[in-house]
Amino acid sequence: MIENNPSFSASHHAVLFALLSQAVLLRFGEVKGEKIIRTAVRRYGEQRGQRMRLRAQRDGEPLSMLNYMAYSEWQVGPGETEQRMPEKVPEARSFVDRCPWHQAWVEGDLLRYGRLYCLEIDQALVRGFNPELRLEVLSTLSNDDRSCEFVFHDANLTPANLDILSEKKSTNQRKGAVMSWEYHAAHLYNAVRSVVVDELNGEGEAALQEALADFSQRYGEEAVRLILSYQAVDFDRLPE
Repeated sequence: MIENNPSFSASHHAVLFALLSQAVLLRFGEVKGEKIIRTAVRRYGEQRGQRMRLRAQRDGEPLSMLNYMAYSEWQVGPGETEQRMPEKVPEARSFVDRCPWHQAWVEGDLLRYGRLYCLEIDQALVRGFNPELRLEVLSTLSNDDRSCEFVFHDANLTPANLDILSEKKSTNQRKGAVMSWEYHAAHLYNAVRSVVVDELNGEGEAALQEALADFSQRYGEEAVRLILSYQAVDFDRLPE
């Protein structure tokens, strides 16, 4: 279904990634293409994690697992995710049974390309925030598992710490730490482009244009224009 609403969501972000991945893998092959795309996801995730770290340091907060959770840059709408956390102390074990990225890839017949995102993104985020923290990704929906399973080591989500986490998330949201999906999509494109063009030069640029043309067919030319309007942004720094 073609949409012409430039108001971005997690689904836009998911589809953009899968189309970029598809264009690179179809043009350059599964082995070479996957290596390039996974490198791009690591760059993207580490940059996001670094911005989270910069916010925590600005606020004088330690780079703990609790604060990694508190300084998350994204938020989805009600019902877009289903998550349960049967273990909270000392490790927090989380199961995600519904995810808007997985949903968008399934609906768009893009799962084989979107799944690469889930192989890298979460651990890249943690590395960018604090490489001494430990996150295990034991399974992902997009790679044929029944749920995504994460173990956040030393989270220590006691009732008191859960209250602190909730308050910090609310405060950080009010302070602008949660970025728009338009911003996230533009950052994703920027990170993928930087790796693809470095590795593949003009042929890589051609693959990116194919992906953007497909994205335009799905979401309209204005959506592509918005992504490209961020080309001068330094995503290693906090937005001004």
